Amino acid sequence: MPESNRSSSFCLGDAVHRHPPMNGLGSNTCIQDAYNLAWKIAYVLKGQADPSLLGTYSPERQPVGETIITQANASLRTHKPVYEALGSMAPNLEQRKKDFGELSQATPDGVKRRARLQAAIKDIAHEYHGLGLEMNQRYESAAVYLADEGPRPPLPQDHVIEHEITTYPGSRLPHAWLNAKIPRKKFSTIDLSGKGAFCLFTGIGGEKWKDAVIKASEVLGMNIRIYSVGWGQDYEDVYFDWARRREIDEDGCVLVRPDNFVAWRSVGMIPTPEEKLLVVLKTVLRRL
Repeated sequence: MPESNRSSSFCLGDAVHRHPPMNGLGSNTCIQDAYNLAWKIAYVLKGQADPSLLGTYSPERQPVGETIITQANASLRTHKPVYEALGSMAPNLEQRKKDFGELSQATPDGVKRRARLQAAIKDIAHEYHGLGLEMNQRYESAAVYLADEGPRPPLPQDHVIEHEITTYPGSRLPHAWLNAKIPRKKFSTIDLSGKGAFCLFTGIGGEKWKDAVIKASEVLGMNIRIYSVGWGQDYEDVYFDWARRREIDEDGCVLVRPDNFVAWRSVGMIPTPEEKLLVVLKTVLRRL
């Protein structure tokens, strides 16, 4: 690594996104930071990426940390109405006992207090059912190739709870159950991706992508895995999950980074797949 980059330092984990334990995403966020940064450092150290790739860490992860902190604090505030409905916020013991006792009373005040408790419990669903908050990370940086994409679709209306399943570049690779031609224990698309290497998913009619991967591997001096998913291909789309979630044609492709985030996709086969894949990888790895 050039001398100018040897003194670079990166902060991750609890050191840079401290927040209350609501939503329980502290460890998740720390691990995601490490996943994002580790492969970039490895590729730079091996000479497979330009050191400027490291500059994509903060633009990708800082917005995620901010989102987690914002929601954790919001979730903390939603607990106050629960405590109030339970009578826990009253100034003295006698009043707290009286307020709590109303929950079991067949009185107008009891009806109101039970309704307040139900509404308060409903509001904290964003803490206990926040799948969207856990999974909807969107990376935007020079390590994501967006030149072939239109505007990104908006997140679901309740993006804290609803998980956006998409292969739009910068998104987490969707899970889909797969199996071998001779059935064995099923496995996920996520089991095939990651593990320190880029990988490319294609399907029937996508044979030229395999040639493109071989060429890119030779030129760039790096391992790139490729999998064809579909009827009679490398792997079977057991429940047609991949067909529903890939958002590309069968002969298109989805290129996945070592951290399981989509780097680029092609909706279908293109005239010069070898040239295009090289351009994409060189762009993502800052090897222009």
